[in-house]
Amino acid sequence: MHRLAPRLTVIAGLLLAFCGPAVAADVLGVRPSHLAAELPAVPNGDAVLNRIWAPEIDAGYVPQGVTVAGGEVLVSGYRSTDPKVGTGPCRVYRIDPASGRRVGQFDMPPSCGHAGGMAYLGQGMLLVADTRRLYKIDMARAFAGQADAVVATLNLAGEMKGSLVDFDGKSIFIASFDKDAAKARAFFLPVSLFDTHNGATLEPSQAIRSFAVPAEAQGAAFDRNGGLWMSFSSSRFGRLQKLDAETGAVLASHDMVIGIEDLAFDGDGRLWSVSEAGSLRWSRWQVSYPVVFSVDMQRLR
Repeated sequence: MHRLAPRLTVIAGLLLAFCGPAVAADVLGVRPSHLAAELPAVPNGDAVLNRIWAPEIDAGYVPQGVTVAGGEVLVSGYRSTDPKVGTGPCRVYRIDPASGRRVGQFDMPPSCGHAGGMAYLGQGMLLVADTRRLYKIDMARAFAGQADAVVATLNLAGEMKGSLVDFDGKSIFIASFDKDAAKARAFFLPVSLFDTHNGATLEPSQAIRSFAVPAEAQGAAFDRNGGLWMSFSSSRFGRLQKLDAETGAVLASHDMVIGIEDLAFDGDGRLWSVSEAGSLRWSRWQVSYPVVFSVDMQRLR
Protein backbone atom coordinates (compact mmCIF):
# COMPACT_ATOMS: atom_id res chain seq x y z
CA MET A 1 0.00 0.00 0.00
CA HIS A 2 2.80 2.40 0.80
CA ARG A 3 4.42 1.60 -2.55
CA LEU A 4 1.27 2.67 -4.36
CA ALA A 5 0.88 5.96 -2.51
CA PRO A 6 3.26 8.03 -4.71
CA ARG A 7 1.62 6.67 -7.87
CA LEU A 8 -1.87 7.46 -6.55
CA THR A 9 -0.74 10.97 -5.66
CA VAL A 10 0.48 11.55 -9.20
CA ILE A 11 -2.78 10.23 -10.69
CA ALA A 12 -4.85 12.41 -8.36
CA GLY A 13 -2.80 15.45 -9.35
CA LEU A 14 -3.35 14.78 -13.04
CA LEU A 15 -7.09 14.43 -12.52
CA LEU A 16 -7.27 17.69 -10.61
CA ALA A 17 -5.33 19.47 -13.35
CA PHE A 18 -8.20 18.84 -15.77
CA CYS A 19 -11.85 19.67 -15.49
CA GLY A 20 -14.55 17.46 -16.96
CA PRO A 21 -16.60 18.68 -19.93
CA ALA A 22 -18.79 21.71 -19.27
CA VAL A 23 -22.35 21.48 -20.57
CA ALA A 24 -23.24 24.39 -22.88
CA ALA A 25 -26.05 25.41 -20.52
CA ASP A 26 -23.40 26.16 -17.90
CA VAL A 27 -21.68 28.63 -20.22
CA LEU A 28 -23.21 32.11 -20.30
CA GLY A 29 -23.88 34.08 -23.45
CA VAL A 30 -24.67 32.89 -26.97
CA ARG A 31 -23.19 29.54 -28.01
CA PRO A 32 -21.58 29.55 -31.48
CA SER A 33 -23.76 27.50 -33.82
CA HIS A 34 -20.92 25.27 -35.08
CA LEU A 35 -19.89 23.99 -31.64
CA ALA A 36 -20.99 20.87 -29.79
CA ALA A 37 -23.14 20.93 -26.67
CA GLU A 38 -20.16 20.44 -24.37
CA LEU A 39 -16.83 22.12 -23.89
CA PRO A 40 -13.84 19.79 -23.70
CA ALA A 41 -11.78 19.19 -20.58
CA VAL A 42 -8.82 21.55 -20.47
CA PRO A 43 -5.62 21.81 -18.41
CA ASN A 44 -6.28 23.50 -15.06
CA GLY A 45 -10.00 23.44 -15.79
CA ASP A 46 -10.58 22.88 -12.08
CA ALA A 47 -9.40 26.46 -11.52
CA VAL A 48 -11.86 27.97 -14.01
CA LEU A 49 -14.76 29.83 -12.39
CA ASN A 50 -16.79 31.80 -14.97
CA ARG A 51 -17.35 30.74 -18.57
CA ILE A 52 -18.87 33.04 -21.19
CA TRP A 53 -19.04 32.38 -24.92
CA ALA A 54 -16.77 34.83 -26.74
CA PRO A 55 -18.87 37.37 -28.69
CA GLU A 56 -19.75 37.09 -32.39
CA ILE A 57 -17.85 33.91 -33.15
CA ASP A 58 -20.50 33.08 -35.77
CA ALA A 59 -19.77 36.42 -37.46
CA GLY A 60 -16.12 35.43 -37.89
CA TYR A 61 -14.56 37.39 -35.04
CA VAL A 62 -11.41 35.97 -33.44
CA PRO A 63 -11.14 36.96 -29.73
CA GLN A 64 -7.83 38.53 -28.67
CA GLY A 65 -7.62 41.24 -26.04
CA VAL A 66 -9.12 41.19 -22.53
CA THR A 67 -9.33 43.78 -19.79
CA VAL A 68 -11.61 44.63 -16.87
CA ALA A 69 -13.09 48.09 -16.30
CA GLY A 70 -15.87 49.16 -13.96
CA GLY A 71 -16.73 45.59 -13.07
CA GLU A 72 -17.27 44.66 -16.72
CA VAL A 73 -15.11 42.50 -18.98
CA LEU A 74 -13.94 43.96 -22.28
CA VAL A 75 -12.93 41.70 -25.17
CA SER A 76 -11.38 42.77 -28.46
CA GLY A 77 -11.20 40.80 -31.67
CA TYR A 78 -10.69 40.97 -35.42
CA ARG A 79 -12.80 39.44 -38.18
CA SER A 80 -11.27 36.67 -40.29
CA THR A 81 -12.31 33.12 -41.16
CA ASP A 82 -9.25 32.36 -43.29
CA PRO A 83 -6.31 30.60 -41.54
CA LYS A 84 -3.97 32.49 -43.87
CA VAL A 85 -5.37 35.95 -43.02
CA GLY A 86 -4.46 37.27 -39.58
CA THR A 87 -5.97 40.74 -39.87
CA GLY A 88 -9.41 42.21 -40.35
CA PRO A 89 -11.86 44.79 -39.00
CA CYS A 90 -11.45 45.14 -35.23
CA ARG A 91 -14.18 45.44 -32.62
CA VAL A 92 -14.31 45.87 -28.83
CA TYR A 93 -17.11 44.33 -26.76
CA ARG A 94 -18.28 45.06 -23.23
CA ILE A 95 -19.67 42.06 -21.32
CA ASP A 96 -21.56 41.79 -18.04
CA PRO A 97 -19.73 38.94 -16.25
CA ALA A 98 -22.75 38.04 -14.12
CA SER A 99 -25.10 37.37 -17.04
CA GLY A 100 -22.70 36.92 -19.94
CA ARG A 101 -24.71 39.51 -21.91
CA ARG A 102 -23.00 41.85 -24.33
CA VAL A 103 -23.87 45.35 -23.06
CA GLY A 104 -21.90 47.44 -25.54
CA GLN A 105 -19.52 47.41 -28.48
CA PHE A 106 -17.64 49.72 -30.81
CA ASP A 107 -15.57 49.36 -33.95
CA MET A 108 -11.90 50.32 -34.01
CA PRO A 109 -10.54 52.63 -36.74
CA PRO A 110 -9.79 50.95 -40.12
CA SER A 111 -6.06 51.17 -39.35
CA CYS A 112 -6.50 48.46 -36.68
CA GLY A 113 -6.03 44.94 -38.01
CA HIS A 114 -5.57 42.62 -35.03
CA ALA A 115 -6.40 44.29 -31.66
CA GLY A 116 -4.18 41.77 -29.90
CA GLY A 117 -4.29 43.28 -26.41
CA MET A 118 -6.08 45.73 -24.14
CA ALA A 119 -5.47 47.47 -20.83
CA TYR A 120 -7.54 49.80 -18.68
CA LEU A 121 -5.60 52.96 -17.81
CA GLY A 122 -8.16 54.32 -15.35
CA GLN A 123 -10.29 57.47 -15.53
CA GLY A 124 -12.32 56.02 -18.37
CA MET A 125 -9.35 55.51 -20.67
CA LEU A 126 -8.80 52.28 -22.57
CA LEU A 127 -5.59 51.18 -24.27
CA VAL A 128 -5.90 48.93 -27.34
CA ALA A 129 -2.77 47.45 -28.89
CA ASP A 130 -2.38 46.61 -32.55
CA THR A 131 0.87 45.13 -33.80
CA ARG A 132 2.49 48.45 -34.69
CA ARG A 133 0.17 50.95 -33.02
CA LEU A 134 -1.24 51.77 -29.60
CA TYR A 135 -4.61 53.52 -29.30
CA LYS A 136 -5.69 55.52 -26.25
CA ILE A 137 -9.49 55.57 -26.25
CA ASP A 138 -12.11 57.47 -24.29
CA MET A 139 -14.47 54.62 -23.41
CA ALA A 140 -17.56 56.77 -22.87
CA ARG A 141 -17.21 58.33 -26.30
CA ALA A 142 -16.39 55.00 -27.95
CA PHE A 143 -19.37 53.10 -26.60
CA ALA A 144 -21.59 56.08 -27.44
CA GLY A 145 -20.48 55.77 -31.06
CA GLN A 146 -18.65 59.09 -31.20
CA ALA A 147 -16.08 59.54 -33.95
CA ASP A 148 -13.59 61.33 -31.66
CA ALA A 149 -13.17 58.42 -29.23
CA VAL A 150 -9.48 57.84 -30.08
CA VAL A 151 -7.72 60.61 -28.17
CA ALA A 152 -4.08 59.64 -28.91
CA THR A 153 -1.96 57.08 -30.76
CA LEU A 154 1.62 55.87 -30.67
CA ASN A 155 3.36 54.00 -33.50
CA LEU A 156 5.92 51.30 -32.75
CA ALA A 157 9.13 50.65 -34.66
CA GLY A 158 12.02 48.20 -34.61
CA GLU A 159 11.82 45.44 -32.03
CA MET A 160 8.82 47.06 -30.36
CA LYS A 161 5.50 45.42 -31.18
CA GLY A 162 2.09 45.68 -29.56
CA SER A 163 1.21 42.01 -29.78
CA LEU A 164 -0.01 42.46 -26.19
CA VAL A 165 -0.27 45.26 -23.67
CA ASP A 166 -0.90 45.96 -20.00
CA PHE A 167 -0.54 48.80 -17.51
CA ASP A 168 1.21 48.35 -14.16
CA GLY A 169 -0.16 51.60 -12.74
CA LYS A 170 2.87 53.62 -13.86
CA SER A 171 4.11 52.31 -17.19
CA ILE A 172 2.76 50.71 -20.34
CA PHE A 173 4.00 47.16 -20.87
CA ILE A 174 4.14 45.76 -24.40
CA ALA A 175 5.66 42.59 -25.81
CA SER A 176 6.00 40.88 -29.16
CA PHE A 177 4.59 37.56 -30.30
CA ASP A 178 7.37 35.70 -32.09
CA LYS A 179 7.91 32.02 -32.74
CA ASP A 180 11.64 32.65 -32.32
CA ALA A 181 12.43 33.24 -28.64
CA ALA A 182 15.61 35.08 -29.64
CA LYS A 183 13.46 37.84 -31.17
CA ALA A 184 10.66 38.11 -28.59
CA ARG A 185 11.03 41.11 -26.30
CA ALA A 186 9.05 43.17 -23.81
CA PHE A 187 9.28 46.91 -23.22
CA PHE A 188 8.13 49.31 -20.52
CA LEU A 189 7.06 52.70 -21.90
CA PRO A 190 6.24 55.94 -20.06
CA VAL A 191 2.48 56.52 -20.19
CA SER A 192 3.27 60.21 -20.63
CA LEU A 193 4.33 59.50 -24.22
CA PHE A 194 0.67 59.71 -25.23
CA ASP A 195 0.80 63.39 -24.25
CA THR A 196 4.30 64.28 -25.41
CA HIS A 197 4.52 62.14 -28.56
CA ASN A 198 0.93 61.76 -29.76
CA GLY A 199 0.99 60.39 -33.32
CA ALA A 200 4.74 59.86 -33.29
CA THR A 201 6.73 56.70 -34.01
CA LEU A 202 8.61 55.35 -31.02
CA GLU A 203 12.03 53.72 -31.10
CA PRO A 204 13.28 51.08 -28.64
CA SER A 205 15.65 53.65 -27.12
CA GLN A 206 12.63 55.50 -25.70
CA ALA A 207 11.65 52.56 -23.50
CA ILE A 208 12.29 52.65 -19.75
CA ARG A 209 13.64 49.10 -19.87
CA SER A 210 13.39 45.92 -21.90
CA PHE A 211 13.97 42.18 -21.54
CA ALA A 212 13.54 38.98 -23.50
CA VAL A 213 10.35 36.93 -23.12
CA PRO A 214 9.53 33.34 -24.12
CA ALA A 215 8.28 32.60 -27.63
CA GLU A 216 4.63 32.89 -28.68
CA ALA A 217 3.54 35.45 -26.08
CA GLN A 218 -0.17 36.29 -26.24
CA GLY A 219 -1.13 38.33 -23.18
CA ALA A 220 0.01 39.98 -19.96
CA ALA A 221 -1.42 41.24 -16.67
CA PHE A 222 -0.01 42.59 -13.41
CA ASP A 223 -1.54 41.24 -10.20
CA ARG A 224 -2.33 43.39 -7.16
CA ASN A 225 1.20 42.86 -5.83
CA GLY A 226 2.86 43.96 -9.08
CA GLY A 227 3.61 40.40 -10.22
CA LEU A 228 3.78 39.97 -13.98
CA TRP A 229 1.78 37.13 -15.53
CA MET A 230 1.97 36.26 -19.22
CA SER A 231 0.20 33.78 -21.49
CA PHE A 232 1.80 31.82 -24.32
CA SER A 233 0.00 29.63 -26.82
CA SER A 234 -0.46 28.13 -30.26
CA SER A 235 -2.68 25.43 -31.75
CA ARG A 236 -0.67 22.87 -29.81
CA PHE A 237 -0.23 24.30 -26.31
CA GLY A 238 -1.35 26.90 -23.82
CA ARG A 239 0.70 28.16 -20.89
CA LEU A 240 0.38 30.71 -18.08
CA GLN A 241 3.64 31.89 -16.54
CA LYS A 242 4.69 34.30 -13.83
CA LEU A 243 7.75 36.32 -14.80
CA ASP A 244 10.10 38.52 -12.82
CA ALA A 245 8.96 42.03 -13.79
CA GLU A 246 12.55 43.31 -13.66
CA THR A 247 14.40 40.59 -15.57
CA GLY A 248 11.80 38.46 -17.36
CA ALA A 249 12.96 35.29 -15.60
CA VAL A 250 10.23 32.64 -15.38
CA LEU A 251 9.14 32.10 -11.76
CA ALA A 252 6.16 29.74 -12.23
CA SER A 253 4.43 27.90 -15.06
CA HIS A 254 0.98 26.35 -15.49
CA ASP A 255 -0.54 24.48 -18.43
CA MET A 256 -3.66 26.09 -19.89
CA VAL A 257 -6.06 25.66 -22.81
CA ILE A 258 -4.56 25.96 -26.29
CA GLY A 259 -5.08 29.34 -27.94
CA ILE A 260 -5.16 31.27 -24.65
CA GLU A 261 -4.89 34.99 -25.39
CA ASP A 262 -4.81 38.18 -23.32
CA LEU A 263 -5.01 38.40 -19.51
CA ALA A 264 -6.57 40.77 -16.96
CA PHE A 265 -7.12 40.73 -13.21
CA ASP A 266 -10.39 41.94 -11.70
CA GLY A 267 -10.88 43.60 -8.32
CA ASP A 268 -11.30 40.24 -6.59
CA GLY A 269 -7.98 38.91 -7.86
CA ARG A 270 -9.49 36.58 -10.45
CA LEU A 271 -7.61 36.30 -13.72
CA TRP A 272 -9.67 36.70 -16.90
CA SER A 273 -8.69 35.40 -20.31
CA VAL A 274 -10.10 34.08 -23.58
CA SER A 275 -9.13 31.38 -26.06
CA GLU A 276 -9.27 31.77 -29.83
CA ALA A 277 -9.48 27.98 -30.27
CA GLY A 278 -12.80 27.22 -31.92
CA SER A 279 -13.23 30.55 -33.68
CA LEU A 280 -14.17 30.04 -37.34
CA ARG A 281 -10.61 30.87 -38.36
CA TRP A 282 -9.28 28.16 -36.09
CA SER A 283 -12.23 25.75 -36.21
CA ARG A 284 -10.04 22.81 -37.27
CA TRP A 285 -7.89 22.77 -34.15
CA GLN A 286 -8.06 19.67 -31.98
CA VAL A 287 -9.81 21.59 -29.18
CA SER A 288 -12.59 24.19 -29.47
CA TYR A 289 -12.86 26.58 -26.52
CA PRO A 290 -13.87 30.09 -27.69
CA VAL A 291 -14.73 31.11 -24.17
CA VAL A 292 -14.07 34.13 -21.97
CA PHE A 293 -13.18 32.67 -18.59
CA SER A 294 -11.94 33.59 -15.13
CA VAL A 295 -9.40 31.69 -13.06
CA ASP A 296 -8.98 31.21 -9.32
CA MET A 297 -5.22 31.65 -8.99
CA GLN A 298 -5.16 29.61 -5.77
CA ARG A 299 -6.38 26.51 -7.62
CA LEU A 300 -3.72 26.53 -10.33
CA ARG A 301 -1.51 23.44 -10.49
